[in-house]
Amino acid sequence: MLDIGKSFAKVSLINHEGKILSERRVVTPRLHAHLYAAYDVDRLHSWFLGQLRELSVRYDIDRIVPVTHGATCAFLSEDGQLLQPIQDYEAAIPQLYREAYNAIRPHFSHTLSPSLPNGLNMGCQIYWHARRDPKFFERVRWILSYPQYWTWRLSGALTTEVTSMGCHTDLWAPLQKTYSSMAIRQGWVERFPELKNAWDEAGPLRPDIADATGLSRDCKVLVGLHDTNAALASVIVRQHRDPSFVPPAMLSTGTWFIALAPETSVSDLKAERDCLAKVDVFGNPVACSRFMGGRAYDLITHGMTATDVDPAITQAVMRDGALALPSFDDAGGPYQGRRGEIRGLKVDTPAHRAALGQLYLAMVSDTCLNLIHADGPLLIEGVAARHPHLCALIASVRNTPVYVNDTSNGVTLGAGAIAYYHEATPPAPNYRRIDPLLKDEVLKYRSVWSQALLETGKAA
Repeated sequence: MLDIGKSFAKVSLINHEGKILSERRVVTPRLHAHLYAAYDVDRLHSWFLGQLRELSVRYDIDRIVPVTHGATCAFLSEDGQLLQPIQDYEAAIPQLYREAYNAIRPHFSHTLSPSLPNGLNMGCQIYWHARRDPKFFERVRWILSYPQYWTWRLSGALTTEVTSMGCHTDLWAPLQKTYSSMAIRQGWVERFPELKNAWDEAGPLRPDIADATGLSRDCKVLVGLHDTNAALASVIVRQHRDPSFVPPAMLSTGTWFIALAPETSVSDLKAERDCLAKVDVFGNPVACSRFMGGRAYDLITHGMTATDVDPAITQAVMRDGALALPSFDDAGGPYQGRRGEIRGLKVDTPAHRAALGQLYLAMVSDTCLNLIHADGPLLIEGVAARHPHLCALIASVRNTPVYVNDTSNGVTLGAGAIAYYHEATPPAPNYRRIDPLLKDEVLKYRSVWSQALLETGKAA
């Protein structure tokens, strides 16, 4: 699996039993293009081929699954040239174009995609480049979502896949399971390649890449998918095989903390609170709410994060009434438009800031889960699942069982389920239940935190 996240890129080697045999990662490289911040896909490609060369000496690699973050696309010419660097979704789009785009974007009821800042609505990126330079856009034959860009780069196959197309792009109508009215009116649909399943074989590895890395020319490159949906696939693919299995709600964590509730309705999502519907690998809408938790935590702690947090320090922070109030970024979330602030931190050490940061993550995660009515059991996956203290704080504010998966990272496990979709039953989950920590004090703290938000005009 090639997993390109916002902060890190990772290569994981997985067998058909879902066991991770090797895992390596690198900071996601970036570059500054003329008009915007961008991703350095050439450096990423070179790094990935280097990993394949090393891994192919020890393992027989027979398929590759590209997995990436959303809100990102590539423009290709008819002859397969990348026409401009791939834009970072946090790059600002000029206000003039944003206002014009807002006038044509579909209503939330049609796309279940809220209006988001910068380039987080992929449709806004496409609109900007189409309008700022029409002659440039005339050269664009293909628009690829980010996972499918890597599928193309590795295999030469042009594909589109629903989890990326349905990831707050404004380009997809989840309830109708087709392209949005705007995507059709703008004439963009004809530039999207054929829609395929995440588990479909796009094509064999390009011969030059196979020869350069020592892999077989028969190595398959699969269509691939969006990263959060890969994590979700770790539970819903099992349900697809065993209808008696009820998938838990999921909190997928990393740069983004994303709450997903596959068993709840999408009928009353609150767009103004950054609720939306993602689209799963089977094309079904999934209620979702999220915030940039990893980024907020880094800002609260000044990047000086502690690996382990002492419960006694967390207890002291709560008793002092120290509060981290949202929001600490400009990337949406349930408290859009409010500036983050820290109050009452009497002892300012890395350990105390780590405790405060984890309390913040627990409070906002709880808000996100409540917004989508995730009332059943909860599975935490990703970065947070490796921090027992944080998981225990989240368990303290939930009224239902909270689990982590001891088997592997959810994205990796889900990618494995997709890779062997037709050939192997996904391994049974190995969930470990998390006990609450300082539950009574955490619940009292939540009341204080919520009251502070009410006093500043933003209900928790």
